[in-house]
Amino acid sequence: MLSISLGPLVISISQLIIFLGLGIFWGLTYLLTRQHPLQKAILDTVFKAIVVGFLVSRLAFVFTMWDAYQGNWWQLFNISDGGFIGYYGWLSGIVVLAFYARGKKAVMKNYAIAGFVGFCSMIIPNFALSIYQTGVQLPQSVVHNIQGQQVNLQNFKGKPVVINFWASWCPPCRKEMPVLQAAQKNNPNITVAFVNQGEDLHTVKAFLDEQQLDLNHVFFDQSSNVSRESGAAGLPTTLFYNSQGELVTSHMGELSHASLGYYIQAISDKK
Repeated sequence: MLSISLGPLVISISQLIIFLGLGIFWGLTYLLTRQHPLQKAILDTVFKAIVVGFLVSRLAFVFTMWDAYQGNWWQLFNISDGGFIGYYGWLSGIVVLAFYARGKKAVMKNYAIAGFVGFCSMIIPNFALSIYQTGVQLPQSVVHNIQGQQVNLQNFKGKPVVINFWASWCPPCRKEMPVLQAAQKNNPNITVAFVNQGEDLHTVKAFLDEQQLDLNHVFFDQSSNVSRESGAAGLPTTLFYNSQGELVTSHMGELSHASLGYYIQAISDKK
């Protein structure tokens, strides 16, 4: 399972783990300092550390993918694309906490305890998620192409594969289609498969014509068997496989040129 539904909200497991860890860290800091006269300042520092970590991890991603933002400057602020490099954020957050707690051993100790528990609350499920992803292969459930023929996605093994689950009624799916089309054109060494969820041929063809999209490998998964097999609970979800057909990473939500390029680098480098 790569994402879960919480009522109308769909969230990726990796994002849920991060929110869980941060929530536990903040909550435990609150409990440990409830008798401290400077509790408000201590909790304000935690908030500052989270904000700084968020900004630094975004800036690290922007600098890493700088070329992808040329001509698309507004995408710098499109944080919905998931463009973050986490370890820079965590490190900067720790630096903020250490700076404000300098000379205050009791506060530093509380941060250390809360940080250790929060870290454990993330590292264990993250380890389980990585083991799960290591065992995930290209889907075995068949899809149908525009001609109505059955296609086994396992046949694309041999070079990296990107599978995008989408539907024409999904606004972020529609917005990211030109990005995926450009990636398909500019990366002939990678197969990009567009697996439509639950729509008929007429609807999909009308959408492609209306948007003037020229896509290869458009497939139909009308019963959503492939997305369920892949653990994708929401749209759009994009899966990234290496040339051995092994899942390397996934993304839920709209992709930008930068975030898609970052993921493509990940599967291109892993042979």
